[in-house]
Amino acid sequence: MAHAEFLRREGTDDLVVEQIKDDWRKLDLSVGERAMLEFCEKLTLAPSTMSREDTDRLREAGWTDRDILDITQVCAYFNYRDRIADALGVQIDSITIERANEGAKRAAVAAEESGEALPGDPWDVRTEEPSASDETSTES
Repeated sequence: MAHAEFLRREGTDDLVVEQIKDDWRKLDLSVGERAMLEFCEKLTLAPSTMSREDTDRLREAGWTDRDILDITQVCAYFNYRDRIADALGVQIDSITIERANEGAKRAAVAAEESGEALPGDPWDVRTEEPSASDETSTES
């Protein structure tokens, strides 16, 4: 949830954020974006299986060695931070939960306006199910 709110603060469209949370593979991504997300997913879920071929795929997709270092460090840092927080029982603060719900409501409106379906919630992180008819907040 907190990572999605980071994307929103960086200006990513609310509906795209919800789509990423649902399944980033369904999005129309560039070759480089797809390679980066595949790399990060593997580093997160199966780090011991990483090999030179994984970084070679990033290079083939247009990433520089500096980019690859940055991608690796950011992914590893977020994994480290999340594991520490999970191990210590750190809870997501209410402001982040509120912002996530507001973003999901805005995404529901955007989905309805564009004729798209709002993505599911595969990780069950929404505290309430948004609907386009809910009043939305424009605060960040």
